[in-house]
Amino acid sequence: SLKDQMVCPYCRLQFSKNELLTEDQETYLKQASIEQAREYVLGQADKMFARLASASSQYKNVTIKHTPINYRAKEVSPNYQEFEVDSELVCPGCSSSFQVFGVFGYCPGCGAENILVYDANLEIIKQEISASSDPVRALRHAYSDVVSTFEQYCKRKAKQITTELARFQILFEARSFFQNQLGIDILDGLTADDLLTIRRLFQKRHLYEHEGDRINEKYVKMIPEDAHLLGQCAQLSIEELVRAADVLRRVLDNLSRAVDRGTNRRK
Repeated sequence: SLKDQMVCPYCRLQFSKNELLTEDQETYLKQASIEQAREYVLGQADKMFARLASASSQYKNVTIKHTPINYRAKEVSPNYQEFEVDSELVCPGCSSSFQVFGVFGYCPGCGAENILVYDANLEIIKQEISASSDPVRALRHAYSDVVSTFEQYCKRKAKQITTELARFQILFEARSFFQNQLGIDILDGLTADDLLTIRRLFQKRHLYEHEGDRINEKYVKMIPEDAHLLGQCAQLSIEELVRAADVLRRVLDNLSRAVDRGTNRRK
């Protein structure tokens, strides 16, 4: 059953929940269990001998002396440190509560993938920025993580309708792919400002990943609105990131509904 089975939140591989334990955790649990078992067994033996000693007083020639056994389980401390996670996530489908590091795609309880997973990923990304001692570096990673989240979501949805894939980390290739496959425009309904925001997100992510931090001719070709910034450092901000993530959520929400409709029609 799903209670005994877990799903990898990153690749969706199913496995026994017991496989999640590390060697250090297994050692700790074994040692703690031994102590608890020793306390229980000795406690039961103490009660048994106490009853025998009490019963022996009824006989003239039988005397059983009993020395109480007062054993308490020793406290066992783990020889490892658990990572702290800022928040606990709850799956809207199966109500499983879990904690995940970094960007993920599936509920580890039931394996479901839905738009709320995207929301949870965004919260993780924002938390990592807030906790970072180097906000600029954290923002660079965050821009990349948001694009990666978009890319992985598109891949999962694409696999529901075809064996073909595209370079979903490139916004307009993703748009063309779903136009060809489903006849929909995933960017439909966005304002010019919405579209500019996510175009900047994708291009700045590409710039920092592959070409440094300076706005170059290639960037300006894709974002002509920023031509006046040629040669300057591409500015990143939490405000732009959050706004872009919000726009992409609407894009993915539209995509999810379109894929579900297409899948239902084929049944």
